[in-house]
Amino acid sequence: MAKKPGISRDQILDVAEQLMSVNGYAGTAVSAICKEAGVAPTSLYWHFGSKEGLLAAVMERGAARWFDALPRWAGENPGEQVLIEHGAAAVGAHPMFLRLFYLLALEGDAVARELVDRVRERARDYFTDAIAGLLSSVVDAEIARAAATELARFAVAYSDGCFFASQLEPGEVDLARMYTDLVTALRALAPAAIERAAR
Repeated sequence: MAKKPGISRDQILDVAEQLMSVNGYAGTAVSAICKEAGVAPTSLYWHFGSKEGLLAAVMERGAARWFDALPRWAGENPGEQVLIEHGAAAVGAHPMFLRLFYLLALEGDAVARELVDRVRERARDYFTDAIAGLLSSVVDAEIARAAATELARFAVAYSDGCFFASQLEPGEVDLARMYTDLVTALRALAPAAIERAAR
């Protein structure tokens, strides 16, 4: 194998993410990554230490890119339209990362499971913050947060479904419409969640 001149750490991560998103973590050999990237195994191990280290780097980079694409706010109501537009865009823009994420979740590998749990917790935290911001105009902050924590689990599960629908029915799924429906569903579910939180 001829080493590609000046190949970067990010290029190795690109190859690993692409191969793992198709074949899964267990089904992707280090040798296949090295061959596709045009690097010696020693180079890969120098950058990442192990296959597990490579996976961690792929997931951390993918999660950072995904979360960076989502809107941020500082204590104010984020607005429903912001959540609709940016939520749909984030799902549509990162298919390889999300494919790998779900494959890892299903593989059951202990190292992969820890990474999946960490990303999923960040997603729940993100939705909790967003929903609490939306609810803060109708209830006090403590109740809004408790209700939002419950509703965030629904929002994350719904987002999972949006991604799978976009992969199973490419060209047929309108992610912006689906996220509009998510906001409608959250509005409908909010009163019961608030009532439970207030008990």
